Amino acid sequence: MSDRIWSVLAANFSVSAWAKLIPDEDELTLSDLPQMLTENIQSSDDLEDRLEDVFEWLDENEIDLDLDAGPPEKLKGGRGNDTLDLISWDTERVDGRKGDDLVRISDALWDSDLQVQGSKLVLVDRMTGSETILKRVEQIDIGGQVFEADALADAVRGGESPIIFADGLGRLKVNVSDPTPSVIWDQVAQSLVAETEPGPTNAARIYAMLHTAIYDAYAAHDASAVRVAIDLDGDNVEIREASADEIDTAMHHAGYTVLHTLFPQHREMLDRLMRDRLDLSPNDHDSAEARIGRDAAGDMLRLRLDEKDRLTDRKAADYSPVNTNPDDVKVIDAWTPEWRGNAPEQDVQTFLSPEFPLLEPFALPANADGTTDFDAIRPPAPEPFFMPDFADASLDIPEGSVTLAAAAVVGGVTYAAGDTVPVTRDLIGEVINPAFIAQSERLIEASANLTTQDRAVAEFWEDGPGTSYPPGTMMTLAQFVSERDGHDAATDAHLFLAMGNAMFDAAVAAWDSKVVYDYARPVQVIRDLGQLGLIGEPGVDELTGQEGNVIRAFAGYDPDTGASLGTRTILAENFVTYQNPEGDFSPPFAEYVSGHSTFSGAAAAVLESFTGDNDLGASTILPAGGSEFDPTFPDTPLVMSWPDFDSAAQDAGVSRIYGGIHFDDGNIAGLALGEEVGTLAAERAADFAAGTVDEQDVPFADWFIF
Repeated sequence: MSDRIWSVLAANFSVSAWAKLIPDEDELTLSDLPQMLTENIQSSDDLEDRLEDVFEWLDENEIDLDLDAGPPEKLKGGRGNDTLDLISWDTERVDGRKGDDLVRISDALWDSDLQVQGSKLVLVDRMTGSETILKRVEQIDIGGQVFEADALADAVRGGESPIIFADGLGRLKVNVSDPTPSVIWDQVAQSLVAETEPGPTNAARIYAMLHTAIYDAYAAHDASAVRVAIDLDGDNVEIREASADEIDTAMHHAGYTVLHTLFPQHREMLDRLMRDRLDLSPNDHDSAEARIGRDAAGDMLRLRLDEKDRLTDRKAADYSPVNTNPDDVKVIDAWTPEWRGNAPEQDVQTFLSPEFPLLEPFALPANADGTTDFDAIRPPAPEPFFMPDFADASLDIPEGSVTLAAAAVVGGVTYAAGDTVPVTRDLIGEVINPAFIAQSERLIEASANLTTQDRAVAEFWEDGPGTSYPPGTMMTLAQFVSERDGHDAATDAHLFLAMGNAMFDAAVAAWDSKVVYDYARPVQVIRDLGQLGLIGEPGVDELTGQEGNVIRAFAGYDPDTGASLGTRTILAENFVTYQNPEGDFSPPFAEYVSGHSTFSGAAAAVLESFTGDNDLGASTILPAGGSEFDPTFPDTPLVMSWPDFDSAAQDAGVSRIYGGIHFDDGNIAGLALGEEVGTLAAERAADFAAGTVDEQDVPFADWFIF
């Protein structure tokens, strides 16, 4: 029944519709009803809840006023134990009523937060601010995991440790009760990245651009802070004294302007967010705060978008793989693009973002001419296939032979430079680098011994297409810290400036190593080594019946059920990674260093520097059967927890070994590189916030010097 109908009836007990409310003569009479209603209304601070109780009584007594109550806005249970599916924000209230009731929140409402308003548990849309009241429900299903409603309410109300919800094993979110502008727009940006799938490098660039603009809008109101983006037009407002709400407004206009510029196809949604959630006009060009926010975004975007145009004709941004496809591997330790799709339309991967090392970083060391000094931070080279004296030797995988670059003694036989010899294990230690073989054997051992927790870690941190990518997951940890520590807008402007730009610099630094070293992925290396007879033992693949050199390793998924085949004896040439079976075996770029490890190492360094300690205290529950890899996994819910920032970084890094994506050196070097990058970003952000940054350290300053 609508509030309009109730108002008519409550105002006049003589209207004819009340005649339909007369119950059996030995129960309530019409004369008793007004008094009952009055007592009920007066006995509660929540008029709406009391009215609901009256309407429920009418339903239970099968009393129907037979009036049009308009479109349904409530989802109601019955007298038993009900499961209620909340699928739309059109539903303003879910009422389980009697029994032990469960409400399932659909994926369509994933971008939301739980809040406690008085005695009510309320689900709030992050985009529009729409609210759905959850009343008299005992359990709530979020992301496939069922929670006790009272426990959730207590956790939200307590606020000591923010709740992290996982959607299956694939993505996560921090429940935020009172987000700052930085957190709001970070949430929105991650949703847009997940939908548009720009890849991890471009995602990092988006987060950096967004949070630089938001910080600059804040800095326009801070007498100490220095803005990051250069004022190309000389029209910045120097310092404007304003209220906290006005400063928030400027920050919102900055975030809005960045995202509608980068995602023009989502302009309508972003306009709605400004109007409905923030009560701001997306068309405001005149107010002081709108001008400050738009100008902050415009200065930053102009520099970054001009930079992109400047790279168009740079030959250094071009990349051509040495190995054109898996069937034409000329250099075993060089990256090989994998096949995609099926014949006859089969093609190969394209290396993602080879131009990234040419971009202007936020805080990486610079040479005298303003270019990035990668020599100061680049990790040492990964293990080569050939020993140093034979670096110029050539390998013919189909023929199973090596043409020597120097004289060698193999199996007691002396060969001259230029001789072609068959590949045997006698070459290992003389011509072939044993460390190159050993790293593959360690990865195979990890693949063969995946525990339930290892598999969960591999999938949870995969962060592939459809997620906000590894930089987004790290930004979510910053949201956690913001909520945990009760940050205000100023504090988050500083934190997210550091985090967003640390993710960007991590991408620049990691991709420098990827392009320079152009290192092979494990899946291709292990297959090639198996074909050459350098790993495994002679045997038969238990799945295909093929003969060759076999290994014990993860064997893929059952084509009929999708369930994991677990560890089997397979040909080394049939090695597969523990990754989403719908995607590629490996990402479309070189192995060394691990991007995941660099991003996570950088994030840990920023967060530890910002908070002053290593404590994180985050955890989440992965639901049973929540895997996208294997519909039967896990068979029971799993708890993932990270007591400190370092443990989260280590988890993200080692996940790529469990997944078969990286060798252990790629992980170790990536974590170390990330720590260095994050420390530099945190220090540079602190200099901007304190107003102590050197003019030459401002990004793009070299454009105006050289």
